[in-house]
Parts: sequence; structure tokens; C-alpha cells
Amino acid sequence: MNEVAIWSLLVGAVFLLASLARGPLRNLPISMPAIYLCVGLAIGPWGLSLLEIDIKSDSKLIEVLTEVAVLVSLLTAGLKLTPSWSHLRRSPIPLATVAMTLTVFGIAMLGYFALALPLGAAVLLGAVLAPTDPVLAGDVQVRHPEDRDKLRYALTGEAGLNDGTAFPFVMLGLGLLGLHDLGDGWWRWFAIDLVWAVIGGIGCGWIVGYVISRMTIWLKRYAANAAACEELLTLGLIGISYGAAMAIHAYGFLAVFASGVAIRCYAEEEEDASDDEAEQLVKKVAGINQTFGEILEVALVVLTGCLLASHWTITNDWWIALFVLAVVRPISTYVALMRSGVSGVQKGLIAFFGIRGIGSLYYLAFAVGKNLDDATTELLSGIVLTTIAISLMVHSNVSTPVLNLYAKRGSVR
Repeated sequence: MNEVAIWSLLVGAVFLLASLARGPLRNLPISMPAIYLCVGLAIGPWGLSLLEIDIKSDSKLIEVLTEVAVLVSLLTAGLKLTPSWSHLRRSPIPLATVAMTLTVFGIAMLGYFALALPLGAAVLLGAVLAPTDPVLAGDVQVRHPEDRDKLRYALTGEAGLNDGTAFPFVMLGLGLLGLHDLGDGWWRWFAIDLVWAVIGGIGCGWIVGYVISRMTIWLKRYAANAAACEELLTLGLIGISYGAAMAIHAYGFLAVFASGVAIRCYAEEEEDASDDEAEQLVKKVAGINQTFGEILEVALVVLTGCLLASHWTITNDWWIALFVLAVVRPISTYVALMRSGVSGVQKGLIAFFGIRGIGSLYYLAFAVGKNLDDATTELLSGIVLTTIAISLMVHSNVSTPVLNLYAKRGSVR
């Protein structure tokens, strides 16, 4: 079968699965992401060999696809998150900073001492596996802006922020491997990669989101024939916020998330002024973005299945994945949330729902694209893909029943 026919079939199958996931297949006893992963395994090297993709030779393609999926999901998360400094500082910010740092440290120590990795490779492994995933975590995030549940708010804010706050550690790992300039005494890493890129990304995204939302609403109110095409507005918002951040050497992930929160903030202001146009705009953009995200989720989980078949080994991968999910994640979460005011049940569920997914795959492809050596690439790929697969199979299948039980027991508040 020629390559054009194969890709046509695969693209058609992705759209078909995305459509069926909203209807006939929704009530199956197994989650849709788990089915997507199995499809990837079936069409990859372990099955029909219709799609053969390699993390090394196809790193740029994988990087671009995963980056787009993460950006779309980050905007959706930002649009759903009610902006409140008191709420953000209680759980999302500690999770994206304290828990993130502890997770990188814990995984790096495991890699350095147990796997005998060079320090740079160990730090890189920690940075790649540290962020929770906004793409696959839709079921555990806030369902709408009025959702004030501390559990969902914490998980949404964490996933939105830590895909950006992981970047300094990725750059640190690459720098220790000699693949990125850290500067004398690490000054460049601290000043540019850590401080400026984080603050600049958040600030740039906030400004872009606020300005575009005000401009759009003003045009809809006062300009003739100014009906906004929300599909194009969504793509434009992602492109401008991401591009502006990259132009000033800041993190685009944080910028896109911040732009979504800024639009949400503007909608709250307009709602207080008894004007619901901004609120309707937010709902339309969020709905369109969610549709884009569902399509990308299907494609990238199938892709993950193909990659897993190419890079999985039975030696170290599984126990390292379990250590990350069952030991490092709970410890880092409980330390970060010690003074958060979050209940014990909610802390336990936040610790459990540390979903790893497309964000980690993006960082892996990004690092490989920086000329990571073959041995390190193969080792890190096996560990990262196995962790993603285990997290996906466990979390996607138990999230709905666990959260239903959580709601029934009156833990939501």
C-alpha cells in the first residue's frame, strides 16, 4: 500500500474515532484514550506495521504535532479557569513550582543513582516526566468557569502552568549535557531561561489575551459587519500569544495559558457590568478549542501507541514509571500543599491524578531534536513512553468513577 493511501486512511480513522467518541462509543467500559492507544499498537510495529515512526528520525514532526496539541489544551484550560489570586496561590502555583521542582529532583536522583545516568540526562529525564498533562486531563479539569471545586481547580491550574515551568529544567538538563548554553556560573540559565522566560511568557500572554478580547468585543458592539469568526479567532489568539512570547525569548506555553486566563478575566469584568457578550465569546472559543483538542488527542495517543511499540523494553521502564506515579508524585504533592487549605481527600486525589501524557512526549521530542545521543535517546524514550502509557491506561479508566464517587460523598467544595 502506498504512503498516500496509508495516511489518508489514518487521517480518516482519526476523525471517525473523534466523532464516535462523542456518541456511540462513549459508554464503553474502557476509556477512549485506552482504545486510541491500542489502535496505535495495532497499526505500529507490533501489529500491521502501517505506521512506522521513530522518535529520533521523526523528532521534528512529533515536536510540532505535540506542541500544537498542548497549545490548544492550554488555551482551553485558561478559558475555563476563573482568575483568582487567592485560589491560584493555594494550590495551582505551589503544584507548578514546589511540586514541579521536587518531582524533577526525585526523578533526577533516581536516574543518577539507580540508572547511572549522567547528571544532565538525569535532570532531563526528571524535567520531561515532571509536568502533568493538559491534553489528556480533560475529565479531571474544571467543567465550566463556575466550577469552584478545589480538586478540579488545582488540577486545571497545575496542568496549565507546569507545562511552562518545566521548560527551565529541560534547558538545565540540556545545558549539563553540553547542548545548551547555561552561561558562566549558570547566570544565563537563571536570568533568561528561568526568570525572564517565565515572567515574560505570563506577562506577554496576559497582555495579548486582554487586548484581543477587548478589541473583539468592541468591534462586535460598534463596528458594522464585525461578526467574529470564533474558529479563526481561536487560531489567531494562539498564534499571536505564542509568537509574541517566542519573539521576546519567553515561554510560549505560559503565554497561551495566560492569554486564556486574561480573556476569562475580561469576561468576568463584563459580566459584573451586566454584559454577557464577552461571556458568550469565551464559551464559543472554549467549545471550538475543545473540539480541536479532541481531534488532536486521538491522533497523538494513536501516535504514542506506535512509538511505544518501537521503544518499549521490559527491563527498567515499568518500575521507573510506577516509582514516578506512585512515589514521587504523592510526596511532592503533599509537600507542596501542606498549607493550602485543601482537604485530605482532595490532596490524595490531586496526588493520584498526576496524569502524564502529550506534554512529556513534546519535551522528549524537543530534547531529541537538540542532538541528544542515541543511547540516551533510547533509554529516555522507553521510560517516558512507558510512563505515559501506564498513566493513560490507569487514569483515563478510573477518572470518571472516582470523581463520581468523590461528588456523591459530598467532597466537592
